[in-house]
Amino acid sequence: MNLSKRKYAIIAGLSLILMAVLAGYAYGFVYGSLVFPQEGQKTLEAIQKSIGTFKSGIAAWVGILILDILVAWALHLFFKEVQPRLSLATALIRILYSGVLGLAIYHQLAVLSILDGGGTASQVMQELKAFESIWSNGLIIFGLHLIGLGFLGWKAEFVPKFWGVLLIFAGICYSAIHLAKALFPEQIDQIISIEQVLSLPMAFAEIGLAIWLIWKGGRIPSHIKNLSQ
Repeated sequence: MNLSKRKYAIIAGLSLILMAVLAGYAYGFVYGSLVFPQEGQKTLEAIQKSIGTFKSGIAAWVGILILDILVAWALHLFFKEVQPRLSLATALIRILYSGVLGLAIYHQLAVLSILDGGGTASQVMQELKAFESIWSNGLIIFGLHLIGLGFLGWKAEFVPKFWGVLLIFAGICYSAIHLAKALFPEQIDQIISIEQVLSLPMAFAEIGLAIWLIWKGGRIPSHIKNLSQ
């Protein structure tokens, strides 16, 4: 049984690391270099000139979506013995988030259709804004997943309490920040400033957990091993 837990930990950890790489490419590089929020014509021309890069960004988003579902499954099986219902609910919440992400990705695909049909810059920007809005709303749900994961980590004897606390904190940050973006769009500059301050612990929660899962996840802690002897 321990070998299975170890396997699920490695699957989840490696998937999370790969997701971070894909996200850095899709959002940090592709989206960041081709999309200019206040300049529709410049965005249109940039995407037209680098259409292959834009398509590769969409492919990366699809990869992230698939890995999200894989992570949900692996973490559910990893934490199942701690509290089965909470573990399943936490996994289903992440899958729900994946569905929202899929809807957001559809709007990037719509950009390709607009370009093929000779559409305008305003049409392109409308689809890109829809992508950002839907994805942001999805991250409210993602935050709930992290909170559930944090409670599982806190309850589990085989996970350091630190990760449980950090995941709960990160989940609250995700949900609160993106809920604030949805409810108070006129305060977006202030919200983004707060998000930038909290971005490091938010990112470290999942990346740190991924590294821990690969390194130690599923191994029996020494203090528990000693008790069983």
